[in-house]
Amino acid sequence: NFQQITATLSPGWLRYPAGAIEDAFNWTNGLTMPDWISVFPAAEQTLLNDTVKPLTGKGGAQFRDFAALCANVGGAKIVVCINGFTDTTNSAGAFAEYALTNHIPVAAWELCNEPYVFAGPYSHFFLNSTDYVAKMKPYRDAIKAADSNAVVAIYFSDAGFTETNWDVGLSNYTDKYWDAVVYHHYPQIAGAPFSDLMALDNWQLASNTTQRVLHYLMPMNKSNVTYLITEYAPANGNGTGGQNPPTTTLYGGVYAAEYLLRLSTFPQVTFVGPFQLLDAAGIAVTNNNYPAVTTAYNQGRTTNTAGLPFGFYLSAQVCGSAVADWALTRSKAVYATSLGTNGPTVPVDTNGIAMIPAIYGQAYQGGNGKRYVLLTNKGSNAVPVQLVQDGMALTNQLLETFITGSDPSLTNAPRPNSAVPIHTQTTNSPVIIPSYSVVRLEWTVFTVPKPVLTLTSANSVYTLHWTGLTNVRYAVQSSADLASWATLGSVSSTQSSFSFNDPNTGTLRFYRVAVP
Repeated sequence: NFQQITATLSPGWLRYPAGAIEDAFNWTNGLTMPDWISVFPAAEQTLLNDTVKPLTGKGGAQFRDFAALCANVGGAKIVVCINGFTDTTNSAGAFAEYALTNHIPVAAWELCNEPYVFAGPYSHFFLNSTDYVAKMKPYRDAIKAADSNAVVAIYFSDAGFTETNWDVGLSNYTDKYWDAVVYHHYPQIAGAPFSDLMALDNWQLASNTTQRVLHYLMPMNKSNVTYLITEYAPANGNGTGGQNPPTTTLYGGVYAAEYLLRLSTFPQVTFVGPFQLLDAAGIAVTNNNYPAVTTAYNQGRTTNTAGLPFGFYLSAQVCGSAVADWALTRSKAVYATSLGTNGPTVPVDTNGIAMIPAIYGQAYQGGNGKRYVLLTNKGSNAVPVQLVQDGMALTNQLLETFITGSDPSLTNAPRPNSAVPIHTQTTNSPVIIPSYSVVRLEWTVFTVPKPVLTLTSANSVYTLHWTGLTNVRYAVQSSADLASWATLGSVSSTQSSFSFNDPNTGTLRFYRVAVP
């Protein structure tokens, strides 16, 4: 059920193993190592200790299982966060070698999660950012020795509370060996009235997304560096996994979607995703079944949690990002997009003085014969929008998918009581963009014909070849029963073959090339 629900969210990538709770994680057995915990500060020790029983009781979080999950939810790419706190360089190299040998493509390797949290004169780990990148260099070298094409990322500070000294130290570092920069974004805005929280987050969207990458990070790094934002939320959390408003709400969904849209316009930004998949702001649960795994741990055994009744349901926030991600993961190009200047505005400060447009929009060329327009409305007024393409008003019928509500603080409850469901209907331009909404408009430009396939194999590596159109994006999928299909990878329109090692290989497998 979890994988089926995740697939509906169209995740473009997923991160393994986690954020702060992986700081004492051992990838070889998928467990938190109790004897690695004591070197952390007390608060982090508590967080890490809480992961020991659940992971051990369910038999660990194995990387091979995670790779299968990514395939089963639509071919999500993999970002790995290396534990550079308590694991070794040899282990990092072995991890990269394992992924390469088992044909599990890793899109990027992060070096430690939020290392600036544990930096300073009394830290067991890093004195400062210079010390961090110096100590991470052997980890990077070990990964590159195993896979010379690996993309290795180091951490700049959080966009929500920039630590200038940390970032300047990285900027001044002579040997900029990293291929990518990763950062997180948690605005420090908790405790204000909800309307003020929205205004402060509107500022984050307008001034601290693309502007941060373009004017702050790019001048500090080499021109060929790419950028990842692997955690963001509308507000900072409480440090123990809890959320503060407007996270989890309808406005949180608008914020999460617009954050994605804005950064999708930068080709240097490769991966952006909110915190986190299984969470009150993502796929929420009515029963975490914690006693089942802790009982197994206490009895010295493991239990299979797959059949337990978790009561999964979608938060209002993840519904908003899902509306956007459906188009983003199916598109291959971003169109230059502009909006009229006569629409309503929303504040970006708590005094209501500085304003930005309530509507934000971005158009995309789908790799599936479709075109998409994504729009967000951060205000309380419904707004009519006329779509114009290359100077001509669109008059064809559109498929509209959206979330909306009159109260931006709405949150979802277990089904069927969701206050913010995802709606779908047909419409025509001009389209009414409702209050506090995320809207996806799509229409078919051409029908993609079926490609002609051939399959070859050598040394347990399969290669699927096809002839078809050159301006579409294909998903290579496998199945054992022609009913359930796992995505092995997505390929660009310029490719006509795909080599892979199927982690689900059995006695008989079927393969196809599909248009997502």
